[in-house]
Amino acid sequence: MTALDLNIDLALSTNFTADSAALELDCDDSFDGWALLLSGYPAVDAPNYAMLRFVDSDIEVCQDMALQYMKRPQYYDLGQMLDCSGDFGWQNTAQVYLGNLGGFSAIGPAVIDSLYIAYRRGETMGWIELSVDINDDAEIDMQVHRVLSLCGNTTSVAPNELPATVSLFPNPSNGETINVKSADAWRSIDVLDATGRTIAQYNGTVRTFAAPEVAGAHLVRFLHADGRRTTERLVRC
Repeated sequence: MTALDLNIDLALSTNFTADSAALELDCDDSFDGWALLLSGYPAVDAPNYAMLRFVDSDIEVCQDMALQYMKRPQYYDLGQMLDCSGDFGWQNTAQVYLGNLGGFSAIGPAVIDSLYIAYRRGETMGWIELSVDINDDAEIDMQVHRVLSLCGNTTSVAPNELPATVSLFPNPSNGETINVKSADAWRSIDVLDATGRTIAQYNGTVRTFAAPEVAGAHLVRFLHADGRRTTERLVRC
């Protein structure tokens, strides 16, 4: 297993905006999830959020078993054993709320200073080191410092697991039609906004599609004909 320096740094200073960055967890050059920061307006009960989203359904995170809404992960200090027991357990999740501030359902925390969360795939466990400050200040921010990846002890990848090469252009886009360049065939294309919501879907014959209407970072997810998935980041200016 390998510790990777991600050095992701997200910051927002405008209400009702969002930003995201892709996460690589298993060394296959394909995105496995993304860090997501949302700036609301806590003064009018629109909360700030920091969260992680995962692409693969086999990722489990150590989370609070007692909470039924907006479950929180177990946080660990440097050097602490990654024990997941008691009120915490391994849970499949597509979305992990790291913290929030504002709104009727907010339960925090608003500040996380270089703490770790534990995740696993099967019996292989890793960690993610992160910091969050979403207090109602002029700027909120989120950093993902490092991850202990799920790369295992092999340096090879089976041929059917090799990441497919896909490129989008223009990227960034000012509203021009997006062209897809790839030698591979695929079954479908999904375009997701910064919150992970699917805003457009296309079939496998499409080689061009309309740019997202809203400015910001988006994810374009390709399901290839052989079952592999590729996710590319698209910026709409």
